[in-house]
Amino acid sequence: MEVVEIYSLDHQGRGIGKVNNKIIFVPNTLPQEKVEVEITKEKKNFLEGKLLHILEKSPDRIDSLCPYYPTCGGCQLLHLPYLKQLEYKEEKVKNILSRYHVDIPFQSIVGSPKQFHYRNKVTFQNENHELGFYEENSYHFLKIENCLLLEDKINQEIIKLPKDRGKLIVRSNDTEVTFEPNQKIMHTIGDFSFQVSLESFFQVNDSVTLLLYQKVKEYLQGSKEDTVLDLYCGTGTIGIFVSQEVKKVIGIEKNEEAIRNAKENAKINHVQNIEFRCGDAGLETAKLAKEITKVIIDPPRSGLNEQTIKTLIQLAPDKIVYVSCDPMTLVRDLNILKEYYLLEEITPFDMFPNTYHVENVVSLKKLGS
Repeated sequence: MEVVEIYSLDHQGRGIGKVNNKIIFVPNTLPQEKVEVEITKEKKNFLEGKLLHILEKSPDRIDSLCPYYPTCGGCQLLHLPYLKQLEYKEEKVKNILSRYHVDIPFQSIVGSPKQFHYRNKVTFQNENHELGFYEENSYHFLKIENCLLLEDKINQEIIKLPKDRGKLIVRSNDTEVTFEPNQKIMHTIGDFSFQVSLESFFQVNDSVTLLLYQKVKEYLQGSKEDTVLDLYCGTGTIGIFVSQEVKKVIGIEKNEEAIRNAKENAKINHVQNIEFRCGDAGLETAKLAKEITKVIIDPPRSGLNEQTIKTLIQLAPDKIVYVSCDPMTLVRDLNILKEYYLLEEITPFDMFPNTYHVENVVSLKKLGS
């Protein structure tokens, strides 16, 4: 056991302290706290610890409303008031940008209208005919009867959901819950309706998704002269959302089921100036001619691969709007793109309250244009 003074939070929401001049990361702790810690992992350059007792409590600490916290591991910031969570995420993005020498005008973080009951999708594990989650970094099963992150409709249906499967993916909207593999569910974002399969990518927080898409449209500054490439288009949501502002949208996505959803969503919303192609982002982009004037990018957590960035630079669109769910891969990519593009502005969004995750939208303008 060690006594540790916590002086900061890391990018995963863990407290940072020192033991014998060696950095230690301790979940569920806050700056200004003195805590008793059990060392759980020892590496060459750092330690990891488990909180045993709080000897001196931070004035910011609050009691978690969740009986499963922090054992579950799905949340990291439930012991922090929501406004403090937003401050932490904003500073986190600023610190990463600064550390990796990305100089860009910064807008304040956009908070979530809902701190709780915002998630429209969840994957349950099943053991002994009970639904739950695996505890963090383990396969130890934790039975769940109610989750503060899940939309009310899912929580109301937990007791009725099938409990005879290895895992169960569940989606919801305001009126229904879907869990069968071949089922789809409708989500309304602004003036548009989107049909989504269980496993296709769709943002989990509908209210923040609308705010984020509005920012994408603002940054894009689309006109009827523009042909827009929607890269990693998923179920076609962003491309359809901006389609009314531009001449044409071309969406590229490698997931075949998502592309099927995207084509159906274009029909549902009566959007005729959009087409979808299934394939690798870099390879499909390379086939496009100079018709592309602007690009929207919403890649997976890994960001852009080398081929995709190279192809984008060759394509040389006037404007790029980059939507990112990982600040670390974002700054890596921006450090390449800034040689060719002016980094106009970044706005963070709290898509995932009570977790350390943060979404960002960046506007880039071609140098000299």
